[in-house]
Amino acid sequence: MQQVNLYPFVRSIASYVLPAKLLKRPGSGGTFSSKYCYTVWLRHLVLLSKSGLLKDVSKIKKIAEIGPGDSLGVGIAGLLTGAEEYYAFDVIEHANRERNIQIASELTGYFKERMDLPHKEHEFRNTHPLLDDYSFPSYIFDDSSTIETLEKREQGIKMALSDEESETKIEYVPHWYEKESNLQGELDLIYSQAVMEHVDDVSHAYSRMYDWLKPGGIISHEIDFKTHEMTKEWNGHWYIDKRTWKFLLNGRKYSINRLPFSAHLIEMEKAGFVIKYVLPFQMENAFGDRLPKVPNVNFTKEDMTIASALIQAVKPD
Repeated sequence: MQQVNLYPFVRSIASYVLPAKLLKRPGSGGTFSSKYCYTVWLRHLVLLSKSGLLKDVSKIKKIAEIGPGDSLGVGIAGLLTGAEEYYAFDVIEHANRERNIQIASELTGYFKERMDLPHKEHEFRNTHPLLDDYSFPSYIFDDSSTIETLEKREQGIKMALSDEESETKIEYVPHWYEKESNLQGELDLIYSQAVMEHVDDVSHAYSRMYDWLKPGGIISHEIDFKTHEMTKEWNGHWYIDKRTWKFLLNGRKYSINRLPFSAHLIEMEKAGFVIKYVLPFQMENAFGDRLPKVPNVNFTKEDMTIASALIQAVKPD
C-alpha cells in the first residue's frame, strides 16, 4: 500500500462526513484552453491521415465527442474544419456558452493564421498523442480553411451556441450512457481525449459507438492508462486490491476502470470494429513480474509498459 498517494485516502474519508458539493473538484480544465482544443483536434486529424483513414476531411460531416469536459472546444475545431453537425456526449452538461463562443473566435484566429500545433509550452508537454511534426497540416485542408469560409463557419457556430437558427448543428447529450439515441448509422467520426479510462462499461460504450457510426465510420480514442495521481507509480493503481480501490474511488468525480491497453482492443473488436492504427506511449514498469490485482482482467506483457495509446478503428462497410 505504500505506493498509494495520501490525497485519495483523505478525500475518501472526507466523503463520508462532508457534503458532496464541498468535495467537487474542478472540471477537466484543459478544454477551457482554446490552444489545447486546437492541438488535440489537429493531432487526431494528422494521425487519421497518417493511418489512411482520413482521405478527405470535407467528407467528415457528422462528428461526436465522448466526454468533452468543460468546453466544446475540440468539437468547435471540428466544425471549423468542415463538420456540419457536432454531438457532445457527456455524463452531465457543464459547458459554458459564453466561453464556447470566445473559444470559437480564438480557434478561428488560429486556423486563419495556420498556426503550428502547440506542444512546447509547459501546459502541453504531456498532451498526447505525440507527433513527429507539429507544423500546421496544410496537406489535409483545401478550400475548407480559407478565411472567408472560416468566418462563415464561425458565425454559424456562434448562432448555434446561442440557440439561433443555423446551418451548423451543436447538440449536447448529457447522460448519453443511459439514453437511447436516434443517431443509428449517422455519424462519420467519434473521438475522445483521455476519457475512455473513466467509462465503467466500455463494452456497452463501444457497442453504442458502433451503432451510431455509418458503415466506414471511424473512432479515434486517445486513452490514458495511468493512475491519475492515485498512486506514486504511473501504474500503481493496478496493484491495489478490489476492496481498497473501491474505498479510494469514493468521492471522486470520475471513476477509473483500470483496464489496460489490450482490454480496450478486445472490446472494440467485440463490438465489430476493425483496428487500423495504434500509437502507444510507453513507460517503465516498476513492478517487475508482479501480477496486477485488477479482478477479471487479463494483462499482457505489453500492457505493463503502455501508459497511453491512440487507437483508431473503423466500422466495416
